[in-house]
Amino acid sequence: MGETTGNGKQGRVKQRGLTGRIDYFIDGHADFPERLWGVEHWRMTHHADGHRVMRAYCELHDEPPLIRDVIQCVDAEFHPHDSFVRLTQDDRFLGSTWYRFSDSQAEYEGYTASEGRIRDQAAISRAMRGFGSHNLNSDAWLTARFDYSQGPGVQRFENNLLTSIDHRGATGPAFARSNSGLEYFGIETVTVPAGEFECHHFAIVETNHGHPPYDYWVTTDGDYLYVKGTVTAPYNWSFELTEFSAD
Repeated sequence: MGETTGNGKQGRVKQRGLTGRIDYFIDGHADFPERLWGVEHWRMTHHADGHRVMRAYCELHDEPPLIRDVIQCVDAEFHPHDSFVRLTQDDRFLGSTWYRFSDSQAEYEGYTASEGRIRDQAAISRAMRGFGSHNLNSDAWLTARFDYSQGPGVQRFENNLLTSIDHRGATGPAFARSNSGLEYFGIETVTVPAGEFECHHFAIVETNHGHPPYDYWVTTDGDYLYVKGTVTAPYNWSFELTEFSAD
């Protein structure tokens, strides 16, 4: 129920919200002499049941151009609850899929331009590491399940679920699986256009699909928000939080 205002009318529900923008940069690409090749606008809200809901609008301007719309929800322990992903490639519908997670099962139903109706399910355990939906904050949320009590080092995660194994997330969306490790380096202070943030420094390593080294920094405030990232050759990508505000 919404709050009741002083005049007896029902007001809007108040929840804590955070809003940001992440810019995507690329080095050495002739099509992007100013380096900017994409953007991610996002908003996250906290709710009384402990859920966090992330809404992300992502534009990738390299060929073929891709728009990714994502709504992703996790519970208080960052176990995935539900998600929706829609892809538009080269200004045409590519696919849209709804995902649901319980303590023991992940499932989806969707529709793609190439396959028509799709569905699948997979056995999982609680709490799974996370769900990769290719918006950068889904990468950041993978670090919520890291065992920080062990300190710096590498922890392996097997059979991770993603919407796509494509490096831009431009297939499906369906289920893909990967094995990888998270290497933790400790806490560092990071300055980006949006400001100065205390961050956990991670790298995704030891992937079974040949992804190049990928370092990224996420906030230490318990929301695990994406602040900065770098991906080495052949992609030569970097990402920075350029806008940030709180309600």
